[in-house]
Amino acid sequence: MRAVTQGILLALCLMGSAAQAAIVVGQSAPLTGVAGEYGRHLSEGAKAYFLSLNKQSGGINGEQVKHIVYDDGFDAKRTLDNTRKLIDQDKAVALMGYFGADGTYELLRRSWLEQAGIPLVGLTSGASSVRDAASPYIFNTRAGQQDEVIKLVTQMKRLGIDRFGVLYQDDAFGRDGLKVAQAEAKKAGLSIVATGSYKANTLTVESAAKKLAEANPPAILMISITKPTGAFIKAFRGLGGGAILYHTSTVDFDELVREVGAELAHGLAIAQVYPYPWDNQNKLIREYRTAMAEYASTKTPISYASLEGFIMAKLVAEAIGRAGPSPSRSRVFQALSNLGEVNYGGFRIGYSPTDRAGSRFVELTIINQKGELSR
Repeated sequence: MRAVTQGILLALCLMGSAAQAAIVVGQSAPLTGVAGEYGRHLSEGAKAYFLSLNKQSGGINGEQVKHIVYDDGFDAKRTLDNTRKLIDQDKAVALMGYFGADGTYELLRRSWLEQAGIPLVGLTSGASSVRDAASPYIFNTRAGQQDEVIKLVTQMKRLGIDRFGVLYQDDAFGRDGLKVAQAEAKKAGLSIVATGSYKANTLTVESAAKKLAEANPPAILMISITKPTGAFIKAFRGLGGGAILYHTSTVDFDELVREVGAELAHGLAIAQVYPYPWDNQNKLIREYRTAMAEYASTKTPISYASLEGFIMAKLVAEAIGRAGPSPSRSRVFQALSNLGEVNYGGFRIGYSPTDRAGSRFVELTIINQKGELSR
């Protein structure tokens, strides 16, 4: 009887060890609020990759990956609270897929990544306030905001536009974008004739729309997120604004078309920092779409946001795999630091001990008359 009892206890201990053996990857993202749709798609893309990896390959080096996501509602304080929980309670070996520049900036200001020795892979913001931060623990997966703005300003100049207005979100992300736009306009010989802003995490764009409509520039560069962008377009067009609209990659075109309709969205040019998600000739895109079809929520569409999460997860898994069995934070950090360049279906990303830029890929897309995205 005693031997049986000891056997049961041993089995329970082994089961407990197995349950604890999962490799935890943590994410804080807006699953609700004004940025909720983008955040949900971002996390669903990551989830699809990790579930596919666990099912098809048995995880990483024989260990399952546990992807934990907490909702921060695009609020800096909640981002900090979530990060503390992921580091201290969930014992994540890596963080990934953070959204807001302000929350990430506060995280860096407190040196929490350095203190915990944990890498953060992938920010949806290309703002220099976080991208160019001194922390070696940030590993970017997208081109910087400067790369996007250069592409958009260059396109304006190519079309003969010599002046434009700027709509920006009044936070670290938007102010950084405005600063970059001012510098790049000066270099290109263009002038910014008016600017308008709105408070982060709100839809209070009426004042900005009025100011920019009165200035009547031939083009407007928008450094904003989807829902405020939609509110601005409605207000701006309603006031008779006829400018050509340009946007950084922080807008989800599919959500925007649902917000404002194809007619108002038509003609919007968007900088993209990841490959076209509908290119079925691309090996990476085929892998992504297969995983999304099998493992993502049926409500999650094919999108740049979910592709971004998928790529971030793939990169985290690459580093964890190189870190070896039972990976620690420090080994994952070292694997990322010495990653070199990886090529995912033509999308190249890489790091070195002194370089965390990740990617410089930017291409332009446009919303057509049907409300579809074209290259």
